[in-house]
Amino acid sequence: TSFRAPNLRENFLLGQSGFLTLVDPCAVPTEAFNAGTGGYDSTNDNRDPSVIANCQREGRDPFSVGIDAQGLNTQQTSSVEIATGGSLDLNPEKSTSFTAGVSLSENYGGLDFSFNFNYYAINIKGSIIEPSAQFIINDCFLRDNGTVSPFCSRIQYGTSATSRLLISDVAAGFLNLNQETVRGIDINANFEYGIPMGGETLELGLNLRANHLIERSTLFIGDDLVESFDEDKGEFGYPSWTGRATFTAEYGPVTFTWQTRYIGHTEQQADGIDPLSDAFGLGPDGLPTGFIGNTCLGAGTANVPGDNTYCRDIGYAGDYFVHTASIRYEFSDWLTLRAGVTNVFDTAPPLVDCNEIGLCRSNTPLGNGYDLNGREFFGSVLMRF
Repeated sequence: TSFRAPNLRENFLLGQSGFLTLVDPCAVPTEAFNAGTGGYDSTNDNRDPSVIANCQREGRDPFSVGIDAQGLNTQQTSSVEIATGGSLDLNPEKSTSFTAGVSLSENYGGLDFSFNFNYYAINIKGSIIEPSAQFIINDCFLRDNGTVSPFCSRIQYGTSATSRLLISDVAAGFLNLNQETVRGIDINANFEYGIPMGGETLELGLNLRANHLIERSTLFIGDDLVESFDEDKGEFGYPSWTGRATFTAEYGPVTFTWQTRYIGHTEQQADGIDPLSDAFGLGPDGLPTGFIGNTCLGAGTANVPGDNTYCRDIGYAGDYFVHTASIRYEFSDWLTLRAGVTNVFDTAPPLVDCNEIGLCRSNTPLGNGYDLNGREFFGSVLMRF
């Protein structure tokens, strides 16, 4: 059990404000703006219906926000004033944790083996957070589970025609998150074996590490006592399984290393998965779904032949492996050279629809551990004096 009171910054940070350019999900997308009519074109709007519904729930018109008064263009960003500062209303954090583990170490005919298994469960109540302004906006308007974000009350909007009715102010100070819970297991296995060869010993090693996330949830209760519970296990950023395998072969001054990193299957929140649809907004049963499968013709129409194919926006990523190899040569006690290549097979990150997941750019999920740079070569020189 642990206890943490708010620190000086969290309590007494002087109130301050500044401006950032932020994205407003309720603004009419550029592709959904008809320059000929100066208005909204629903046929080219790729926003998720849940975003439209969230905007309307907050009293905003997602079919006009962002369009200038003359109907010349649309804009999705605005310069937003962000207010931050300490708060004397913060409560102390309290947490409880439990860990249990098993450790084994043995030698079998020259094979050194060790194994560790650990279970952990951590529960934090009243954790103090400082959400970013864009996070506050996204949590309010991009939720796809039908719940109302407690952060919506921290957002204000322009009211004049010149403001395009875009977001104008966000209160982004400290607050207590009611509860955070994480549970999982860590597994670590190590193998070492020596083979006499040519007057030297070839030292082989294999280290395996894995983590299985059992739960990663948050609970927030707003001032209106409405509970907002979110389970993130298996979603982007919180894969159920991650792992790393490192093989080494050392012979004299030369060491070869091969490392494979693994990220398990991830998927958007279950209740945000779109139903299968065709380009006409119809499902396999011929009924409207409220969604559009842009590239699928389904049963077709009177003027367009169908192909019996239905689809939905991609909000998932399969198992991901990326490999690194390197060679190290120790010339002497004071000089070591190392060269290698990351992402040996030039594995590309998974492609997704950015309307379906959180942090994403150019159909690539960001901040999830995927390699974004492709194959790269590196080298280093270590000199000791």
